[in-house]
Amino acid sequence: MQGTRDYNPKQMAIREKVFNIITRCFKRHGAETIDTPVFELKETLTGKYGEDSKLIYDLKDQGGELLSLRYDLTVPFARYLAMNKITNIKRYHIAKVYRRDNPAMTRGRYREFYQCDFDIAGQYDAMIPDAECLKIVHEILSELELGDFRIKVNDRRILDGMFAVCGVPDDKFRTICSTVDKLDKMPWEDVKKEMVNEKGLSEEAADQIGEYVSLQVHQSCRLPASPLTALLITVLQ
Repeated sequence: MQGTRDYNPKQMAIREKVFNIITRCFKRHGAETIDTPVFELKETLTGKYGEDSKLIYDLKDQGGELLSLRYDLTVPFARYLAMNKITNIKRYHIAKVYRRDNPAMTRGRYREFYQCDFDIAGQYDAMIPDAECLKIVHEILSELELGDFRIKVNDRRILDGMFAVCGVPDDKFRTICSTVDKLDKMPWEDVKKEMVNEKGLSEEAADQIGEYVSLQVHQSCRLPASPLTALLITVLQ
């Protein structure tokens, strides 16, 4: 069938080893596992994925109950929390999900595939769960020995936090952000010049930003991480 595949014994042995490494790491961090049905009420899934809702597999009507195969593990987890009135939990879940997509198996796009989720739900100190999730990713990729890797964090709140620490005035966050975004096209000297000469940022603040964006973390396995990731990983070390 298009978009699916069989696994031979050798492939299963490799997958089992990878899953064991991932699971051990999750458990070290105090996570519990749950399981949810492979299908959900269609109304639970509909409208949660925007344009991707058209990729949900609908099942045949069974006596008036409209069901669909799960598209990911996040919405079933949210439904589980709401139904059981759970307010705080660290949970991991490794299971198959389904997408009614045009398969591109050479690029790793399947209609049936595994997702591996780790979630921290509830009220916790600010940024600590985010840092722990990044540390978990770092631990797993290191233990899998895949070679050099880089973890990139895409969250405007982290950038805003860095600006605040560096002394960037609140009313300059957005304009300084647009300049920092040019780092992939311009050398740091030109970026700093624009922030100071055109945007009116102090040299001291610009220099502090320069220290952060130039950071590289080299662990014992020679794994570079982005500067923002480095800051968060350090929280838990």
